[in-house]
Amino acid sequence: MNEYLLKYLVLYKNLSIPKIGVFTIEDLSAQIDGTNHLLYPPSQVIRFKQEMVAPDRNFYDFMVSESGLDLVDIISRLKLISLQILSEAKENKGAIIEGIGTIKQESAGHLLFFPERPLEYLYPQVKIERAIALAKSESMKQVPFKTHELEGDELKEFLGQDIDVEGNDNWWIYAVGLLILGIGALLFYYV
Repeated sequence: MNEYLLKYLVLYKNLSIPKIGVFTIEDLSAQIDGTNHLLYPPSQVIRFKQEMVAPDRNFYDFMVSESGLDLVDIISRLKLISLQILSEAKENKGAIIEGIGTIKQESAGHLLFFPERPLEYLYPQVKIERAIALAKSESMKQVPFKTHELEGDELKEFLGQDIDVEGNDNWWIYAVGLLILGIGALLFYYV
């Protein structure tokens, strides 16, 4: 049943285990380390909050469809899993939840969560080119790049777009032709 807990967490980014707490997956955006000129890719982190929230109906429906057990069996097994986690959390190594992390209990009864190795090791940081780092530092100073703004043909040329040639803008001729055809069709139909 533990494999279904991880699957539910990955699919719905939220997992409540009775008497334990709530696990959530948080998306972290990409970050730039300007000092070391590194770009860190976006990643995901599993967070834990110790609160007494019962799983929602969607969780139980998911477990019934995945495991093939009935609702009463799932509820009893989930209670057993949560009691097992609480008893193992008191030990030195803590309670290991496969794919999610380890839970340890402090002497005061507070649960500590240590996530498993994050997937960011699959996506290592990227060394930023020196030119990009210099451009970033220049933009941070907010020194004006040019004394005037690019407009019209100058902007199109800068962006590599074709500049319209005078005299090629004859769209209105086609519009008038369609208007005459429409009026002709109406006259033919009603007259």
